[in-house]
Amino acid sequence: MFCYECGKTYCKTGECVCRVCGKPISENADTVCAACKGMKLYIESNVSRYVYKGCVRDAVRNMKFNKQQWVCTKFGNALAKTVEEKYDGIDFDMVLYVPMTRLAETDRGFNQACEIATIIAKKIKTPVVHNVLYKKIGTKTQSGLSRKERFLNVRDSFFVCNPHKLTDKVVLLVDDVYTTGATLNECARILKKNGALAVYTATVATTVME
Repeated sequence: MFCYECGKTYCKTGECVCRVCGKPISENADTVCAACKGMKLYIESNVSRYVYKGCVRDAVRNMKFNKQQWVCTKFGNALAKTVEEKYDGIDFDMVLYVPMTRLAETDRGFNQACEIATIIAKKIKTPVVHNVLYKKIGTKTQSGLSRKERFLNVRDSFFVCNPHKLTDKVVLLVDDVYTTGATLNECARILKKNGALAVYTATVATTVME
């Protein structure tokens, strides 16, 4: 996916990560980062393939803002390996993805989280479900908001249809980038409110610890 020069700038998350959010931490740090200790969590844990910088950051931006849909396939195959490694032994009942509003998805032409989730679902032989989690219209974009503003911005911005499909189900929820975890945590809250037993998440990349 990357040429030789760009390939020098990509970085995997490594082994020393927070056991909840999956962000890189120092070897001598606690197993749970300070951010995760200080917030109400609805996800069981998150795994990420890459650190969001260098060519990975550029690839994500090209995928989302320059409509390079082919990047989803590369990221999906890569993240599937991390899911298989880190979530080995977990029997997922379904794969979901962070939704976009219909207007936003029409403008972009695709939902990158859906594309990535579909590839992962095939790899782990688990159905991807499309008619459960939805996003409400009118939510501001998360870009440029502070940590506190991100959590407030996404509050009650997602809803569930067909909640019977979630009853006692173990869910893998997929997105592109883990920043503060606000979006994934809110999605997990709504999923559990509607019957999901457990929600694990997976993202292509994670930002470094603030």
